[in-house]
Amino acid sequence: MHWFVTDETNNDFVAGAFFIYGGLVVTDAQLQEIHTAVEAIRTKYGYLPGDSLKFHTRSRPAQVSVADSKAAKQAVVEALERIGARLIVYVILHDIAQHQSADTRQKWALNTVTYAYYRLLAEENAGGVFLMDRDDDQHTHLASLFQSGPQMSDGRYVSVSDRIFLFGMTANNASHLSSAVDIALGGFRYCVNAAGGSGTEIVASEIFPPLTRMLWGKEVGGTKYIRDRGFHPMPKTEIRSYAYKQIYKNLYAKLNEYSGDDSDTPEEAQN
Repeated sequence: MHWFVTDETNNDFVAGAFFIYGGLVVTDAQLQEIHTAVEAIRTKYGYLPGDSLKFHTRSRPAQVSVADSKAAKQAVVEALERIGARLIVYVILHDIAQHQSADTRQKWALNTVTYAYYRLLAEENAGGVFLMDRDDDQHTHLASLFQSGPQMSDGRYVSVSDRIFLFGMTANNASHLSSAVDIALGGFRYCVNAAGGSGTEIVASEIFPPLTRMLWGKEVGGTKYIRDRGFHPMPKTEIRSYAYKQIYKNLYAKLNEYSGDDSDTPEEAQN
């Protein structure tokens, strides 16, 4: 059994140029290992029951220093990579998505990552559970994903219920996996925002390499391909605006730079 726990970030242009949605895929055994690892990390760095262990500094409890908070987040990412968690992320420029309602934007993101997760399950001949961070506006859509499947760009629906047996919601502090998702996705967000000039590139170069390695992909001839697997930049259709094209090109170039590994980068990833 696999578990896919997701969340959203950069919900508006003020936070960053790209809306980001995604999460972590883990097996039963990995879920237990992550639980044990995060529990130990929380104890080591002074997080008390009820304290949130999240990426953003403002969520840091008063008794935990900034240095210890940073070390705890780094330890979580290191544990996730060691354990073998896979990361799936969806990104779209706010300027392109601005004509969508927040609800529609969320549904499109859910459709994309649901189908990516389904493909992962199919490749591994597995079944799984899909849990998103609580959003009371999405109950009906989760039911639709189970009953009909995600809607593709050509309008057709693809059934996924033969492998995804449950769609549901979770919340902060309802599991250590939720904390791990927040930290992994928060780190990815930081790097995307740094590519746009909001953030320190030195920090992004420290954060991004393990996240790059965690992105779900397929290795062929020593190269790991992540486009349309762990990394889903949208839209898939050609971007006509020169300015928008340049923003995406800059994003790919900067993420390549931060990754420190030319063989495993968003810019080179193709199906």
